Amino acid sequence: MVRNGPHTDGSIESEYRLDWKLLRQLLPFARPYRGWFVLALALAVVGAVLTPVRPYISKLAVDHAVTAQAWEVFLGFIGLILLLVFTVAALQYGLSYLLQWIGQRILFAVRTQVYEHILRLALRFYDTTPVGRLVTRTTNDVEGLSELFSSGLVMLMADLLLLLCIVGFMLWTDWRLALLTLTVLPLLVVASVLFRAKVRTVYRRIRQQLARLNAFLSEHLSGIATVLLFRQQAAQFQRFERLNRDYLQLQRRSVFYYAVFFPTVDLLWALALVALLWYAAGTLGTGSLSVGTLIAFLQYVEMFFRPIRDLTERYNVLQTALASAERILEILNLRQTIPDHPEAIPMPPLRREIEFRRVTFSYDGHTPVLQEVSLTVRKGELVAFVGATGSGKTTAVSLLCRFYELQEGDILIDGRSIRMLQQASLRRRIALVLQDDVLFSRTVLENIIFGRPISEAEVRRALRQLGLEALVRRLPNGLETVVGERGVNLSAGERQLIALCRAFVGNADVMIFDEPTAHMDSETEALLEQALESVRRQGRTCIVIAHRLATVRRADRIVVFHRGRVVEGGTHEELLARGGVYARLYRLQLMGLTAEPTEAPRATARQ
Repeated sequence: MVRNGPHTDGSIESEYRLDWKLLRQLLPFARPYRGWFVLALALAVVGAVLTPVRPYISKLAVDHAVTAQAWEVFLGFIGLILLLVFTVAALQYGLSYLLQWIGQRILFAVRTQVYEHILRLALRFYDTTPVGRLVTRTTNDVEGLSELFSSGLVMLMADLLLLLCIVGFMLWTDWRLALLTLTVLPLLVVASVLFRAKVRTVYRRIRQQLARLNAFLSEHLSGIATVLLFRQQAAQFQRFERLNRDYLQLQRRSVFYYAVFFPTVDLLWALALVALLWYAAGTLGTGSLSVGTLIAFLQYVEMFFRPIRDLTERYNVLQTALASAERILEILNLRQTIPDHPEAIPMPPLRREIEFRRVTFSYDGHTPVLQEVSLTVRKGELVAFVGATGSGKTTAVSLLCRFYELQEGDILIDGRSIRMLQQASLRRRIALVLQDDVLFSRTVLENIIFGRPISEAEVRRALRQLGLEALVRRLPNGLETVVGERGVNLSAGERQLIALCRAFVGNADVMIFDEPTAHMDSETEALLEQALESVRRQGRTCIVIAHRLATVRRADRIVVFHRGRVVEGGTHEELLARGGVYARLYRLQLMGLTAEPTEAPRATARQ
């Protein structure tokens, strides 16, 4: 059963109404192929009409050719039957190929749109959504739509039409035998309804459990080093085994329902056949029933139960596809984006300053992370944001990049609110080097360029300006060295320096470094400080977030965050002389101690 939310009235009518609502939302993907769908439906109609003709021709062949021993006429009937068989087979081939062709192109469009939409969602969405769940939406759930478009609705209508045609031919041939055959229909309807109700529920639970499995795998394989370090292989294996066992039990339950239903259909088919033969045994000798009619009805009974089985199968495939569609549309209907203001303009080059004006922000709407933060970063300055873990430093630069929407206050660039700047141009002017920057499975050169119109010559020039040519020389194949997944074949320092070059080569006005020396040895840290000096000499504005205060002593200005507020500002010497929070943090680090977190962490991902 597919629902459009947690609350339903539980009625059958509501379930069907919501199913059709989902189908209507999927129609835009199928609309470009509506002409092909009409052709497929036409092929299905012709096939459904021609299929029941064969038993009727068999009846004519037996009654008018075999009994009269008119063998030339009989051969004509045989030829007609063969022609009919080949024609129906050709129609079925054309219909299957056409529907698969349509279905795969629609899946391509759906998968592309889902991924494009995920890329446009605000960073807040990723804070609370497991990556494994998004992978399931883009792969398994999209694939679950395959049967809906390739053999779902059209074939469902074709089976229904075939049933109507079979019943019509049965009534036309002999209405008494037709009614006798249909006496098992109420039992068949009851069995089908029960089967659909059971399988519908278990299919939804299978999808949900598969999403849990994917989320678990994505999370724990990404953090495999932590699992190994804390010797949690056995414990995590047991958790995975429980999830996998639950998935197995659900699959077994679905298999059980199928194993019960299809023999039930065969049993009802056998009962109909027995009733037909019993009736024929008493009437064949009376002349009221011909041998040809009996032979035709034996074929009709077999034909009648085949689409019944197919209908139930297709209905459940349709329900599975609709469960996938519901989950896909849940993503596509999300509007967790930060839209550009209708009057937003491209960000011009930075000329004067960046100003935070009484900025207040909370991730969960309750716990404040920043409280009335006001500060100014002037063009060409190197400003350091320091403070205890959780004091709001990274949140401040995330708001500057507009990864999150401001709740109170404003951030101004040259006097213009960032709300009035187009986000794409804003992020072109700002380069961000993260503490754990991600490198992708491609060459070092491709990681540095990262899809931008930048030549290899510009990359090499940037490396020279940053003094990082030695870094490239010690790589096995220089810039053509292939980086493993997430840069596993490089040291943490090398990954950080490549990320620095990626940020630098874009000629951004503002460069932000979030804990740039967190994973570096002394030699690599010296390279980074040399690169930072090169950035400063070019007149770019730099913001450095750091816990290690020794790395920011040469900053033009240091801004001290404490419990979401800016409490101090000045040079290293001025702040030490003042004897406030910065001086206390500096003394603690000199003694080898660390400050405790003073702020609640951001929202964690839902399990």
